[in-house]
Amino acid sequence: MAMRSLGFLTLIVLFTALFSLPPVSSSDNPSLTTRDVITVLSGEFLSDSIEVINEAPFNFTAVVYIEYTVSGRPKDLINFTPIYTVFKNWKSGESQELPFNISVSSNVAPGFYSLILHFRGMAEDGSLHDLILKVPLRVSDNPIVLKSARLYILQRPNAPSPDPFNGETLVLRATVENIGNTPTGFVHWTNVTFLPTGELVYTATGHSVISPGTVKIERRIPVEWNWRSGDYNVTFTVSSIRGKEYFWRVIHVSTGIDYINVSLSRDSVLLGDDLKAYVTVLSERELEANLNVTVWGDDSLVLSKVIPLSLHPGAQVVGVDLPTKKTGELMFMMELYHDNVSLANTTGTYRVLGYPFIAGLGRELNGSTLRLKVNITNPNDISMKVRLLYNLTSNGVLLYSDSKSLLLRPGTTVESFDFQLAWNSTVEYSFMLLGDGKTFDTKTGIVKVPPRPVSTESTSSMNTSSQTGGGGKGSSVTYVIVVLAVIVVVILAAGIFLGSREEEGYVSPWERARKPRVRPRPKRKSPLGRFKRPKLPRFIENRELPRRLRRKPVSKVRKKK
Repeated sequence: MAMRSLGFLTLIVLFTALFSLPPVSSSDNPSLTTRDVITVLSGEFLSDSIEVINEAPFNFTAVVYIEYTVSGRPKDLINFTPIYTVFKNWKSGESQELPFNISVSSNVAPGFYSLILHFRGMAEDGSLHDLILKVPLRVSDNPIVLKSARLYILQRPNAPSPDPFNGETLVLRATVENIGNTPTGFVHWTNVTFLPTGELVYTATGHSVISPGTVKIERRIPVEWNWRSGDYNVTFTVSSIRGKEYFWRVIHVSTGIDYINVSLSRDSVLLGDDLKAYVTVLSERELEANLNVTVWGDDSLVLSKVIPLSLHPGAQVVGVDLPTKKTGELMFMMELYHDNVSLANTTGTYRVLGYPFIAGLGRELNGSTLRLKVNITNPNDISMKVRLLYNLTSNGVLLYSDSKSLLLRPGTTVESFDFQLAWNSTVEYSFMLLGDGKTFDTKTGIVKVPPRPVSTESTSSMNTSSQTGGGGKGSSVTYVIVVLAVIVVVILAAGIFLGSREEEGYVSPWERARKPRVRPRPKRKSPLGRFKRPKLPRFIENRELPRRLRRKPVSKVRKKK
């Protein structure tokens, strides 16, 4: 009994402190907030509760309700009474329920008002704070009130947005409340319209009688595959004899296939070579689909096939072999389907090149000179790089072998080659056209070179010399004169050469012949070692002086004993 008396006394002291002491701090901004809206029928009474969050930067040991005010209306027309007025151990960021009773006079016009609740709290450090809570108050003349509505996707309930894919189901959940005191009937309907055109794609209605309290309504909206990608407006309306309540939300519908693209291993390919197309699909969903591949060439269908695909979220690459049995420019189309509904498509072209070939091989034989003309045809409308290889053999012996790089323009190109061959021989020749690691065409042939023809001029000159028998003596005299002239020229050239050597100190053989031969003196051995006599100076600068001023070379003359 004594403990109860002590607790009651403590509570009285706390209330006295909270109501009598002035607050330490006060703020114009509310420190308590709520996400709820109080909706009450004009002229009616309502018992309900709201969730209040402590957003003040304090932990309160106690918070006490003081009073309320109504913005824009007299206080006596709206009566607000909390069920309890003391909140203990209210930490910052936490929420507590505030139950209340409220009544609104029938003289209050329907509309939105602001109910302002005043509190005083004691922080853990003992400081006092004034707290304000602003609660939206709606006065309605319709007892049927749409309390809440929510959209989500049935297949993906945790998706961050209610934007569905084609083939999924959209779920609408609504809470309807009868705020009156008597059962009331109402009608509800759901509409979905395509925003760009205003076309109604879905509608559903229902009706019910609701007693005072709440009722939950669920509507499942199938998003059909024939719905076009774009924005749609979802509207939920509740109507009673007293008025209407409605909810609307804009959603975006898509197939979930964001992108499809095709890349080729090569833009052009030779006839019969392998060509692969890589189809990249970006998907946001799991879906069974079919990839239709069609190829046309010259307005005729070349290929048509269907490839089943199991799509999953993310990027997926599929390899497709394209036909290369028809030359020319071919067009392809890749289209992704699900239940005969086109999800995405892309188109492109590639080129199949025909083989260049040797259309003709002409030859011209002029004596022992062979000229070969090679006619090469490029059947495509673009230039091609090729290599022409040729060989010439005779009796198993290789005469010529070489190659030449060519850039073939569309049409026919002529290349000429000249070869010098031996007389009276048989020559085999071959040409091979290569490119891109393939042999395009090969041509061979044989040419026979005739024997050397007998010269007519040499025969006539032999006959002429045999008929003129007395001319032999004159020709021999001419031959002797020419030989003597050559000898004279050689001697003069030698003299000029030796004379120039003499000017440089050179002693000619004739000079050496006129001088008596002297036996060389034996070299004397010296204890100091061998002594090499220095060479006589040569006056090279003599050539720069006139001839009469030049020094004559000093000749070695042995001294007489």
